[in-house]
Amino acid sequence: MDVWSIEMLVGTAPTRLKPECLDVPELLPGSPEAKSHHEAEDGEMNSYETVLNLANTMMGSGVLAVPYAFGLINYWAVLLLFVVVGLTAFTACLIGEKLKMARSKALGGSHPISRDYTYLAEISYGQCGKCVVAVITVLEVWVAAVTFLVMNGSNIQGLLGVNEIQAVLVCTLVSSVMIFIPLRIYAYVSLASLVALLMASMCFLGDLSTISTAKWSYPELQLEPNVGNFFRAYGLFIFCFAGHPCLPALHEGMQHTERWTGCVSWSFTIAAVYYLVLGLVTYLAHGDDLHPVFTKDMSIPWLKHTTAAFFAVKIQLTTPVLMRVVLQSMQIWPEGRHVNEFIQNSLPVALVILLTGTSACFLAGEVAALASFVGALLVNLTSIVIPCVMYARLSVWSQQPGKNKVKLVMCGVLVVFGLVTAVAGTYLAVLDMTH
Repeated sequence: MDVWSIEMLVGTAPTRLKPECLDVPELLPGSPEAKSHHEAEDGEMNSYETVLNLANTMMGSGVLAVPYAFGLINYWAVLLLFVVVGLTAFTACLIGEKLKMARSKALGGSHPISRDYTYLAEISYGQCGKCVVAVITVLEVWVAAVTFLVMNGSNIQGLLGVNEIQAVLVCTLVSSVMIFIPLRIYAYVSLASLVALLMASMCFLGDLSTISTAKWSYPELQLEPNVGNFFRAYGLFIFCFAGHPCLPALHEGMQHTERWTGCVSWSFTIAAVYYLVLGLVTYLAHGDDLHPVFTKDMSIPWLKHTTAAFFAVKIQLTTPVLMRVVLQSMQIWPEGRHVNEFIQNSLPVALVILLTGTSACFLAGEVAALASFVGALLVNLTSIVIPCVMYARLSVWSQQPGKNKVKLVMCGVLVVFGLVTAVAGTYLAVLDMTH
């Protein structure tokens, strides 16, 4: 999950969203209404901007554990990565169709301007569904914040010259200070976040280039890999695509929403190529002996430190916003400027920050298991199960079950698949953490 995707959740990204209405009358050319409508479209995203924003959402700090996933299941990781990309891209396309269904007259009633993930849940299953999805999404964001703290602690441990728990404490302290930076400022750091990610990746590939290809490991194909490792690797891969709750805002910010499927295809392809190249090349060079955070495997000291520093910037730009989203969702973040309001909410805020930091310190050293847990359980629900369940409900309500029969069957299969992988992956991740 990237800074951009978090901004989408809290509504601070500098994207002008499309005004919503059930029936849009045709506008006469040259009329004031047509001019105003044209100006509104000028503030919306074109297809290229949508592809970049989608790719930015899917390309995050989860890449640190991607090579480790290759080490778990050998070359089967290539196939599994394509499966994850295909499934998440399919459910991303479903989100666009669900938003179109929500605008149809068959559903009746008035609709709010903000059409987000919880709005789709409310239309599908009422207030109860909205609350359930909101809780799952907030829990995903909070555990992701803990995971990023643990990941960054492991990443900069050698950079700071301290042990992993101390590094996690430093990251928590920095995040606790940065949490007070206004979110409007964060709305303009997405580019810096993406540049940091690309620079870190380039430094890492530069380190690999110093190793002669004759000395690469080139592991042999394992015809019968560990089945449990498949579920672990699945959790790590899908953790990289934790951005579906943000997709409705991107869809509604497009000039031409009918191009949504094409934009999804391009952006997910870009993300897939990025993860595949970095993961596969690293695995070919280092073999099965890979660390859950790939910066640990680097051999050139200055490149290793530079890469760790860029990833530290990347993660530190993300973690405070995650914590801010959790506090706002719990309605304990002091939005006002009055001192009394801040003092009244300071204790709950401090307790949440303390719980986050304590959890990260307790789980220090469990990067792979923690990321796999978030992916297998929470991201699996928000990116696979929930989109399919909501699509099935909206198809029935919009009186299109026959038209969407094939997709409904696929949704049913994916719900079963998502629940099975969630149970198995969560069990194995918890088992790894307890050991």
